[in-house]
Amino acid sequence: MKFSTFLVLILWMFLQGMSSLASGYEMAQDVSFPEQCHGYCFSVLQPLIDHVLKLKEATDDNDKMKVEKIHSLELTINNLQSQLLKSETEIKNNVEQIKVKDEQIKQKDDQIKLKDEQIKQKDDQIKLKDDQIKQKDDQIKQKDEQIKNLRKQINGKVGKIIVKVEEIKNLREDVKMISCLNSGSDDIFKMKVKGMEQFESPCDSPRWTVIQRRINGSVDFNRNWTDYKNGFGDERGSFFLGLNKIHLMTLVQPHELYIQLRDVNGTTKYARYDDFKVGSENEAYKLKSLGEYSGTAGDSFSYNLDMKFTTLDRDNDMLEKRNCAEKHAGGWWFNACSRSSLNAKYYDDGKRTPLQIFGIHWATWKNYNDYTTSLTFSQMMIRPKPL
Repeated sequence: MKFSTFLVLILWMFLQGMSSLASGYEMAQDVSFPEQCHGYCFSVLQPLIDHVLKLKEATDDNDKMKVEKIHSLELTINNLQSQLLKSETEIKNNVEQIKVKDEQIKQKDDQIKLKDEQIKQKDDQIKLKDDQIKQKDDQIKQKDEQIKNLRKQINGKVGKIIVKVEEIKNLREDVKMISCLNSGSDDIFKMKVKGMEQFESPCDSPRWTVIQRRINGSVDFNRNWTDYKNGFGDERGSFFLGLNKIHLMTLVQPHELYIQLRDVNGTTKYARYDDFKVGSENEAYKLKSLGEYSGTAGDSFSYNLDMKFTTLDRDNDMLEKRNCAEKHAGGWWFNACSRSSLNAKYYDDGKRTPLQIFGIHWATWKNYNDYTTSLTFSQMMIRPKPL
């Protein structure tokens, strides 16, 4: 109960008592109540009043202390609220900073992840390169072994090459040639080979040595291996010099080949090759080289390159079921069979039917379109190239 309420209650009780007392005194004496009550009331009330005052003072002090405490608490609360607000602001700022930091950390993590991926890719590339280097090292090692073996083979062949060089040197000394370049006015090529009778071959302007000629059908070119090896015919007319002689001539020195062609109408064309070489009999007189082509007749001879010579009795062609020499009635470096055949059957009128034996032909003359005609003139000539 509050002090003020308590005080009112005491006063009300006191006044009730005083009222009863006053009534009694008024009936007993003729003295006014205030006067009668002054001394009594004061003596009665004084302790009570003092007590009440003390209570009031204590209450006032207590209320003052409470007010001060409340004020102090309010100040404290205000300070705390200010600090709390400040802390909330700081926390909010810190949260924002943490959020920014988290985002930065996330970006850094992503960057690190990306770098890790790049490093992994680089590692994979390095591993791949290492594997490739290892493969290359193995290949180099194999190549070194191959080179080592090749060097052994080369060293083993050097002696053979030296022997061959000596043989060629001796052969050149044995083969005495007076070519058409310096044969004189008789236009005859003369050649002397050790162990062989001297033979002659005609020269043709500008000083080419003739090795084959067809001018008419007076000489049969449907011959065997031995005839083509040694040669046949008339050096002043249709003839074939001989494979063995052609081999020796092209072996001793590089030669050019010049082929002249003419049809029944008098049209002429030519084919020229800058490196003509024929192999030995052991090689079946293989057409070993032709070199570069030039001319107007077209290149119908390169199809026969690396082919062995074929005759009626020596089938070296690539045709499986038949001898090309039979189909053409003459020996040649047949493939399967040929785009050219200058030793084939001779037709005086320059014509043949599809059922007849092939005549002298050069496929590129008519752009491969006509095998029903036969050329009426052919001449193969060679001359040495400068060493």
